Amino acid sequence: MATTSRMTLAKTAALFASLALGGCSNTAIEDGAQFGPFTQVKTFFTSSFVAETRDGVVLIDTGYSKTAKPIARHLEGRGLSLSDVKHVVITHGHSDHVRALHLFDEATVYAHADEVERIAVEGPEGGVVDQTLANGQIVSIGGLGIEVFHVPGHTAGNLVLLSEGVLLTGDTAMSYKNGTVGPAPARYADDPDQARRELLALRDRLRGRVDSIDSVVFAHSGGLTDMGPFWEMAE
Repeated sequence: MATTSRMTLAKTAALFASLALGGCSNTAIEDGAQFGPFTQVKTFFTSSFVAETRDGVVLIDTGYSKTAKPIARHLEGRGLSLSDVKHVVITHGHSDHVRALHLFDEATVYAHADEVERIAVEGPEGGVVDQTLANGQIVSIGGLGIEVFHVPGHTAGNLVLLSEGVLLTGDTAMSYKNGTVGPAPARYADDPDQARRELLALRDRLRGRVDSIDSVVFAHSGGLTDMGPFWEMAE
């Protein structure tokens, strides 16, 4: 387990350096951008997504800052605080998505069963998953209807979420400066071939629902309200 932790943390550090120095051709994260009920909140080189609901705040991923200061600042601007976060959904267990999980010990935490061990290794002490999510589930979290897609490859339990017309892809995909959408760089995936294959399978699975998906968002790049590049991904 310790070896796995060192390897995955090294990957995260490499990703930080690559993105921070412009080593990737991804589009810029737009801090504060709104997609349906979700606001993108930038934390260094990655982002979380925040939605205010009748049952408190729903947070998608906790970001890389172990103090969650970017999330706290966003919430303070809305007259809220970290204690108002009642639900945390983790797309996968890399440290840049779970580093602040310990700050939300009163919230219900959701993730795929295959990420529970990774979250225990890469996340902070006390970061636990309360409820597991499975492929094909449609769940109500904070009053938001969320459809769950298991899209392994980046990690074994990697998830994509669809809620209120917004496709939240985490690290499954990125938007690039050349106008395309594709997988995150292969060197950060557990199984790059599977990551690409499963992403394309998800696209094909969703093709019949073009009219009900308004935008697609990514952890490490800007989101898109024009879904064309997602549907037109190269094989």
